[in-house]
Amino acid sequence: MATIHTYIKRYYINKSNESPIIIEYSHLKKRFRVNTSITVNPNDTELVFDKDLELYKLRSLKKLSDKERRKLISNNTMLNSIYQKLNAAVFHLKLKSLSLSPDNVKTEFAKDQLPDTVIADKSIAAWYEAFIVKKEKEIGAGINSYRSTFEHYKTFTAGTGVLHLSDLTKEFLEKFRDYLEGLKLSGPTIHKQFKNLRIFLRWVAGENEGIQIPTVCMKFKVKARYGDPIGLTVDQFFQLYQKDLSKRKCLEQTRDVFVFAVSIGGPRHGDLKRMAETLKKNGFKVNQNTITYFEGKTGNAHQEIVLNKIGLEILAKYNNVLPRVPTNQRMNTNLRAIARLLDWNQIKYVPQYDSYGRLTSVDELPLKEVFSTKFMRKTAATIDNMLGIPTKTSMKRTGHKTFAAYSRYVDVNKDSLEQANQQWDDLVTKVVEEPRSEYRIAS
Repeated sequence: MATIHTYIKRYYINKSNESPIIIEYSHLKKRFRVNTSITVNPNDTELVFDKDLELYKLRSLKKLSDKERRKLISNNTMLNSIYQKLNAAVFHLKLKSLSLSPDNVKTEFAKDQLPDTVIADKSIAAWYEAFIVKKEKEIGAGINSYRSTFEHYKTFTAGTGVLHLSDLTKEFLEKFRDYLEGLKLSGPTIHKQFKNLRIFLRWVAGENEGIQIPTVCMKFKVKARYGDPIGLTVDQFFQLYQKDLSKRKCLEQTRDVFVFAVSIGGPRHGDLKRMAETLKKNGFKVNQNTITYFEGKTGNAHQEIVLNKIGLEILAKYNNVLPRVPTNQRMNTNLRAIARLLDWNQIKYVPQYDSYGRLTSVDELPLKEVFSTKFMRKTAATIDNMLGIPTKTSMKRTGHKTFAAYSRYVDVNKDSLEQANQQWDDLVTKVVEEPRSEYRIAS
């Protein structure tokens, strides 16, 4: 027999001493649960079934303030709407003479949009959970950034009850920014959280025409300011490539994986790992001399990337199969171990900015302490730039879609500046010292 039961999940208590409200549908010893995104304090709130209205409702066991009473009414409205929607899903299955199994009910429940009353009362948390589900299907690995923003939001709002889109005021956003600053997050990281928040709100507005997003949410500014990128110079790259690590196979394989990645444009660690698995499974066809892969974060395609001499040498070293790519943490540990063997003590200056773009501090760190997998893409872009490779060609290799994003990976270091000076010197020689030069300036 099919039954619908609603209860307070009392054995789960969040940081605000609140428990979630769960609606459970069960049939033939199988069940389907709906997390309503409503949380209450189980010590001062009870859930009762109103026989006259044939629905569940929350009832407070203490005297409520006006604000608490409004939240209770809002929670009951939302709970009632979700409960009715679940009942409607069961009813539709009966009309179609279909099985009332929890799987069928779950599918039917997810088909239609919630009624307008539910949309209006839907909490920010409920909207964001739906946003996460949607993004999981679109971008895969890149979902972690959106999840991080959601976790920060939930921790920040713990204890404040259910919040709706209308609660996103300027005061709320300022307090949220202050909260993130209190976590010692850097300015660019805080900027990323607010960028994710705006992407989420645009998604909500796009999904439902009747939803009005507070204007302040789109205008609230958090300034992004980044320090100069740090990539290996040409000399450092070849020091790494030519270092004899034959007696330390683990470090040697990590080095080879890193160098191979730089040679094809610097893919992300996750993409490199999948690439290694594909090469192990299918092998590398030397006669084609190309690799195709798709970015896990964005889904962007890198079609037929031609391997240069370095990439071909490394694959040949391992019988045309890329070595196993260690975890990101292990690979970073190995890279820093190699950097210490190379005695990379050059000081790198890493500025820190707050959410207003103001400089707060400058960390002075030796290269051997900051060397990591993040250098793969930065080194590839830096060397491409120094070699004079056209920007669009380099962006094709690295996978960047805009010059603004690409430029954050190009380290205009001492080598680049010296090369620029050399070109200027050559120009002076041709103009000043060679009377018949085509570059000579007319007097």
